[in-house]
Amino acid sequence: MSRSIIGKLVVLGAVASLTAVSAASFARSASATAADTAVPAFEQVESIPMLTRPHSWQVVDDDTVVVWATAFDPYLIELAFKSYDLKFAEVIGITQVGSRVYAKFDAVKVRGFRYPIDSIYKISREEARNLVRGS
Repeated sequence: MSRSIIGKLVVLGAVASLTAVSAASFARSASATAADTAVPAFEQVESIPMLTRPHSWQVVDDDTVVVWATAFDPYLIELAFKSYDLKFAEVIGITQVGSRVYAKFDAVKVRGFRYPIDSIYKISREEARNLVRGS
């Protein structure tokens, strides 16, 4: 083999090993971040029924809202991005397809800006009251 082919193979091996090491460290940091921002053990759902508009809503923090689809059905909605205007908003909008709101597809509208819904959790009425009270 010529010297240039051996040199290329050495460089290719070094690049492959660096890629593997960086991927492993990224996976570790992603799992650590997920563990740090873990939501309490609520039941995660893909979508929620909403015929027209939410019955009511309360802000938990900059990226979490408790939405009451009806007077008896609260859901915890996590936004993909923080909305610093959320706690000052008097009204919000929620996009929907037909009569359902889907995680990863629909969004919460606050003062003209769309904030994609990252995840939706079914919670009890008591859990909803405690979350809002604790914020």
